[in-house]
Amino acid sequence: MTTLLARTNRRILIIDDAPSIHADFRKILAPAIDDELALADAEEALFGTQPVERLTFQLDSAYQGQEALARVQQALVEGRPYAMAFIDMRMPPGWDGLETIEQLWKADPQLQIALCTAYSDYSWEDIAERLEFGDQLLVLKKPFDSLEIRQMASAMTWKWQMAQDAALKVLSLEQTIEARVHELLKVSHLLQYDVLTELPNSTLLGDRLNQSLALSRRHDKQLAVMFFGLDRFKRINNALGHPAGDQMLKLVGRNMVAAVRASDSVFRYGSDEFVVILADIRHPQQTTGIAEKLLNAIRAPQHIAGHELRVTASLGISLYPDDGFDAISLIKKAETAMRNVKETGPDSYRFFIEEMNQRALYQQSMETGIRLALARNEFVLHYQPKLDLRSGQVVGAEALIRWHKPGHGLVYPSAFIAVAEDSGLIVPLSKWVLAEACRQSCAWRAAGLPPICMAVNMSAIDFRQRDFVDGIEQILAQTGMEPALLELEITESVLMQNIESTVTSLQRIKALGVRLAIDDFGTGYSSLSYLRRFPIDVLKIDQSFIRGLGSDSNDAALVSAIISLGRSLKLTIIAEGVETAEQLDFLKAQHCEEVQGYYFSKAVEPEVFVRYVESLRPSLSNLP
Repeated sequence: MTTLLARTNRRILIIDDAPSIHADFRKILAPAIDDELALADAEEALFGTQPVERLTFQLDSAYQGQEALARVQQALVEGRPYAMAFIDMRMPPGWDGLETIEQLWKADPQLQIALCTAYSDYSWEDIAERLEFGDQLLVLKKPFDSLEIRQMASAMTWKWQMAQDAALKVLSLEQTIEARVHELLKVSHLLQYDVLTELPNSTLLGDRLNQSLALSRRHDKQLAVMFFGLDRFKRINNALGHPAGDQMLKLVGRNMVAAVRASDSVFRYGSDEFVVILADIRHPQQTTGIAEKLLNAIRAPQHIAGHELRVTASLGISLYPDDGFDAISLIKKAETAMRNVKETGPDSYRFFIEEMNQRALYQQSMETGIRLALARNEFVLHYQPKLDLRSGQVVGAEALIRWHKPGHGLVYPSAFIAVAEDSGLIVPLSKWVLAEACRQSCAWRAAGLPPICMAVNMSAIDFRQRDFVDGIEQILAQTGMEPALLELEITESVLMQNIESTVTSLQRIKALGVRLAIDDFGTGYSSLSYLRRFPIDVLKIDQSFIRGLGSDSNDAALVSAIISLGRSLKLTIIAEGVETAEQLDFLKAQHCEEVQGYYFSKAVEPEVFVRYVESLRPSLSNLP
């Protein structure tokens, strides 16, 4: 309480035309300090009472209403406002008390006022009609005593201070609420807008699309959803780093916004995916025009990190009401169409058709089936023999996967490998194939078969796994497979991805003692320079060239050249896809070393493979 009293504003303005009145107020509210001290000393001496803290007021005087207004305005400027004013009703020749109050409240609405009058110039109703004073005005009838004046001054200055404190608390609360609202709006913005591109994100997409659909239904209009996926965008991140990739995404988003109408909306859906909502579509040609405009905007060259970079996009389009009535369905179908464009030819657009959905459902079903097949051990390996042309004996086998699907029989790799690669299931699938092939090779050796080199195909995805080589080493150790009898078949395209790291991985594989073969040689990046750089043991001539030996002289010349090249590099040459005696005779004449194909045997079950090997062992002259 003492603290509050100490800081209470006690500034009072006395407004009266009579100087004697000012003197009276000073005696009552601001007596001389010596008098106060003398009185206190006398009380203490006579009654033994402790001195009590007395209220002190700061008084200023004004003799006319205009002078009072000037003092109030100056006090506000100085930041030292008056808490209250005592105002006489009659102050000729200037403003009377009521007009003075009106003017003072215009300048300072918080001023507390005591109106002093000895007679009634105005009725209470007249005063109330002129002044909306509320609780800020008290009427004090003359004559009045000093106690009444001190009580009124104390109460009204106290009330002024309490009002100011309350106003400060309200202001502080308002500021706190405003800051909290700002924080919530900021959080809401972060939740609904992409930080990088500043475009609305997938969270806001649903709300905006539902609103647009409601308007389209109400006005019986079409609406288009466009789903964009940037093509091979990761190569920018890999080559120049993520800052360059981020800059490209910002520029792509900016260009897309500039290419659409004000009524359309652009969203960043995912890492390198965008969605555009086209409202008020009248005909499909309108959509195609905007699609081409957006693709052109995306593929525009951009100068980033000292490079001129270009990126293209695959675009899928769905239409309301033709392709669906709700947001989820339209987005899903537009994305399905986009995936179809990526697979068939990027940097283009395509409208959704139901066949795409059926294909997507098939792929999803196939992915689920592969996952379950791995868990249920439904995959099996068949083995195609490799024959040495000089001895006529089986010297190798290529492990080829089959899916023994319950109720469907055998499913061949062409039906499920692509799905396995897209879904990432190729990694556990390849590990299973490698382990099973090594296990089978060891089982054959234990059964008395001669040493047979086991060939296993590795995909590009397998090769990019960080633990790829470690996994090979682990499987060799677990199965007891002799490394020299294991041959990994890798395509040329795999070899040419990130050459430096590829060379390192190949050298680690060679250090294990494992053989390396280039599969489908001649269909990719055939070059003498990379053959000399990579530690390759085997070249497999692609069967497409073998198939044309009897009819295409170019194929014959190419096969002959590959065999000569391989012999000069001391590589083993294998011809795959041999199906006729004519093809076999040509390969013999060119001194090809090993062959495989339907002319000898298709890929068969392990026990059938054993019987085939045994059938050739008694006589070395049985070679067809």
